[in-house]
Amino acid sequence: MKQFALGPFVGVLVGLLFCSAAVAAGQARNPFGAKEWFLLGGFGQSHPGWGNTHQKVKTTDIILRQKRPQTPIRGHGKYRYQRSMLLEIPLHILRSPDEPPIFGITFNACWTFVGRKSFQPYVYAGGGPAFTRASIPGTSSEIRGTYQAGVGLEMEKNGRKYIIDIRFHHMSNGGIEKPNDSLNSTKLLFGVQLGQ
Repeated sequence: MKQFALGPFVGVLVGLLFCSAAVAAGQARNPFGAKEWFLLGGFGQSHPGWGNTHQKVKTTDIILRQKRPQTPIRGHGKYRYQRSMLLEIPLHILRSPDEPPIFGITFNACWTFVGRKSFQPYVYAGGGPAFTRASIPGTSSEIRGTYQAGVGLEMEKNGRKYIIDIRFHHMSNGGIEKPNDSLNSTKLLFGVQLGQ
């Protein structure tokens, strides 16, 4: 098993969490609704032949998500919706190949259909930077970029929300180094609301 130091990864992750908490604490109360925190976990896999992807990479994914409403609820009846911002701090643990993890920060625009309280479908898209020391054939650069798009479902039971989420996830270095094969993946995630 390949050895790597977790110190730098943990330090950056803690720093990102601290900055996010400080920004949230410094802002006035959101008039469109309270922010919510979720913890998501699941797995993903890249698909060779999909775009410029040549390597099969399997990951276990752990994502801390903050959902912050950005608009009032709009629409009528079961077609009511609300736009939110999803801030995600992902950690992708590589299972195959056995390499150091990938972590980053992602900003997503999200539209949640809130016509029913018990289950609310949503769609989202966004992107952000990522950092890794993983050596995957065809890829290069410790700093990379990601973009993604997905759909999900929020379900509420006993005052707590649960999530199922599936997404397309792209990662490359944007051409800053060669080679630059992309990793185009699908990810399946399950989540739970933190606090109530």
